[in-house]
Amino acid sequence: MGLALVALVGAVAVGYALGGDWAGLTSLRLRRRRFVIAAVLAQSGGAFVGLVGAADPSKAYVVGLAASAACAALFCAFNLRIAGVPLVTLGLIGNAVVVAANGAMPVSIVAALHAGVPIVDIASGRDPRHEIAGLGSTWRELGDVIPVPLPVRPEVVSPGDVLVAAGLGELIAVGMLRRRQPHELSDAENAIACSSSDN
Repeated sequence: MGLALVALVGAVAVGYALGGDWAGLTSLRLRRRRFVIAAVLAQSGGAFVGLVGAADPSKAYVVGLAASAACAALFCAFNLRIAGVPLVTLGLIGNAVVVAANGAMPVSIVAALHAGVPIVDIASGRDPRHEIAGLGSTWRELGDVIPVPLPVRPEVVSPGDVLVAAGLGELIAVGMLRRRQPHELSDAENAIACSSSDN
């Protein structure tokens, strides 16, 4: 989350520095946005079911994540031509693959130490979403192996997380630079544009 926030703030700064504005983002034609809502609800629902003890926490998390990844993949499939979406798609697939293969996200102890992230809950099994990466971990290079020692909220992220953050940053920065076409302007904006061109 911290890495994504840094990427978004940086993207906004780049967008403004290059002469962009928020108006460009409002003209992005993202299709099937309801799949994003469904993805968030699916992952949150899986985590909630596990926390309240209605099902095995790790299994509930994996099922919720799988459903979330499917919804996110559908959204991305409808929007692949938009800048940033392909990177987000690859990141989500990478995370989904490693979690599905292991039942949880493997976390590198070395990376956690470098980032200053406590792993007590993971080591004790109290965190069903993560596990300590070891020789038995499948695709552990796709797990949380990259330390991000942020001053306020240090974290360990996966290559998939990096791709997602980069994709979101690209989406924002490029979107801010996008110029709306005449058919995307409101009647008032078209009238102003026409009067300006007449003068």
